[in-house]
Amino acid sequence: MHSMQVLMVVLSLGAVSLPIRADTTQPIPPTDFARRSPYGTPGMSPNGEYLALSVHGAAESDKYEIGVFHLPDMKPVSRLDMPDQTVPLKIIWTSNTRLIVIPAKQVGWLDEPLRTGDLIAADYDGSHQQSMYGWRARHAHGLPWAPGFFSGLPPKANGHFYWTVTTNNSDKASEGRSEIFDVDAETGSAVSMGSINDDGMQFVVYDGVARIAYGVDDQNKPLLFERDSKDQPWRKLTLSARTAIPLRISADGNQVYWRYSVDGGPDTLAVSNFNFSGLKILASDSFGSVEEVFWTPYPQKPFAVMIDTGHPHAIYVDDDDTATIHKALSQQFPDLLVRFAAVSEDGTRVLVKADSDKDPGLYALFTLNPVTFTPLFKEAPWIDPARMATRLPIRFTASSGQTLDGYLTLPAQGSKLPLVLLPHGGPIGIRDGWDYDAWAQFLASRGYAVLQVNYRGSAGRGNNFLMSGYKQFGTGIQQDLLDGVHWAIEQGYADKDKVCIFGGSFGGYSALMAPIRAPGTFKCAVDFAGISDYNIELDKSDTQRTERGRSYLTQAVGADNATIEAISPIYHLDQFNVPVLIVHGEKDPRVPLKNATELRAALDKAGKPYEWLVKPKELHGFYSDADNIDFLQHLQDFLAKYLGTDRPTTGIGSTGKSAPNMNRG
Repeated sequence: MHSMQVLMVVLSLGAVSLPIRADTTQPIPPTDFARRSPYGTPGMSPNGEYLALSVHGAAESDKYEIGVFHLPDMKPVSRLDMPDQTVPLKIIWTSNTRLIVIPAKQVGWLDEPLRTGDLIAADYDGSHQQSMYGWRARHAHGLPWAPGFFSGLPPKANGHFYWTVTTNNSDKASEGRSEIFDVDAETGSAVSMGSINDDGMQFVVYDGVARIAYGVDDQNKPLLFERDSKDQPWRKLTLSARTAIPLRISADGNQVYWRYSVDGGPDTLAVSNFNFSGLKILASDSFGSVEEVFWTPYPQKPFAVMIDTGHPHAIYVDDDDTATIHKALSQQFPDLLVRFAAVSEDGTRVLVKADSDKDPGLYALFTLNPVTFTPLFKEAPWIDPARMATRLPIRFTASSGQTLDGYLTLPAQGSKLPLVLLPHGGPIGIRDGWDYDAWAQFLASRGYAVLQVNYRGSAGRGNNFLMSGYKQFGTGIQQDLLDGVHWAIEQGYADKDKVCIFGGSFGGYSALMAPIRAPGTFKCAVDFAGISDYNIELDKSDTQRTERGRSYLTQAVGADNATIEAISPIYHLDQFNVPVLIVHGEKDPRVPLKNATELRAALDKAGKPYEWLVKPKELHGFYSDADNIDFLQHLQDFLAKYLGTDRPTTGIGSTGKSAPNMNRG
């Protein structure tokens, strides 16, 4: 079918709409913002006939299971039970009848799940379940037992998958080894496709051979190697570009697709020969980096990229049928961001995810023959998008002269609102986006404007912007946040006398540091798992356990005592003059509890006000629904005490108000 025909039949869907719940006059309870989705990221079989989906049990249960469903009627086919406290991080179909599951341990709301290194395989009907890799299956099938991770699939499903193993008996990457295997998901037999003497390396495979290896060394400097065949040694490439991350080798084996930036500006999508000759930029944006690449079915060409800054938008680089379907669905649902979670090998079935600033997401099945669009499930069915707040993309010029972007989430009515500044964690390589944000929506439902700033060091703007956050944790980054507050006040959105700061992880650190840098700006602060003393982070955090992690801390934070004390809030509490709510998980490995207990002791000694909420079984961020609900109730009461807002609102909807310098792509 030609592209124009595809466009016409998709648009013929006409009256198809995505379901939402009816409005209600009752305030939205904290529970709605604290609950985890019962569903995980789904996977679709190569022929598009089956969907595998992880399902979480009762609210306080640690039990997950994987269900296989027939499409599009979602008729149950089979179930696979996961071990207690184990999250199915990824579900991958290796053929139309066989799938593998990558398990992980949930370590808290503020952190990514931690891979266990295990691998489980099963048939779609639930039979032939086996632990293919892990402690119980170590040394089996020719795979050495060492930390491993999923590394991709062959271009056409053949029942195999790629698995990379890293071995190292020291904390130095240069003394380790990385090796990638082609693994039969039925028998578990494994064949090496290449290895290299550095740990943590990743590979790009073509025709059963690892042709490219890339990663970073102990000093976090990029490494890039290539070779022509399995029998040849690796050749180290000298990079003239600031960023060159290989994504895929073309179907003919002659070219490489890259995330590429020659000067450290926003990353582009590029294609070139292996030695970078003939390089061509396929997609770029002057402000934001290429974050996602959408691929066609075989021969797996890129058809679009996504730019996530501001209001996310697609840039199309091909006009084949897959691109036309995406364009048409995006036109059909203009208020939603449409992504393809999976495409069948023949291109006639597409697993669609559609989400927005107000909707955590809906999955649907689109079919081409005949043309149908069938909603399958919602990630958070209790969330009514009609009652959620609009997140306005903003841009402003900081005092440094740098243009910054961010988001302003606004209740339905009013100007000069009480404002909560909500810095993101990280700080390096993380960003706030336009997508649904439970914390921001909760605060807006309580009558607050919520400001999120992508300060220097955030992701999405290229390597130069990323590196500009190094050694600026307590200074330049905090100034960027303060500049955002001044902008919101000047534009009439915020009441200058009613501003509080709240954040998690690095955002919690900023909740302590920003009031020190700007006395009189804030009425209160909420520190959730924040660093109060960087000496603790350098000594106790899990980041410092490897040479690479220690190098990062030295490069990004600093190592000398004067620098550490200068950026650590605990040494400047004489200038910290706002009440603070301290929230922490007792078992936090990333930001140890000692940060909170020493802060509490110092505040006690100084006679300064604080409130305390520590949960005994929690890690970096709260995992339990009950603990998250309790936290949101504490947060609501604390903010009401110091900002004096009205009672929770009953509905929000669109503000009808635009933000100056709004980036619509």
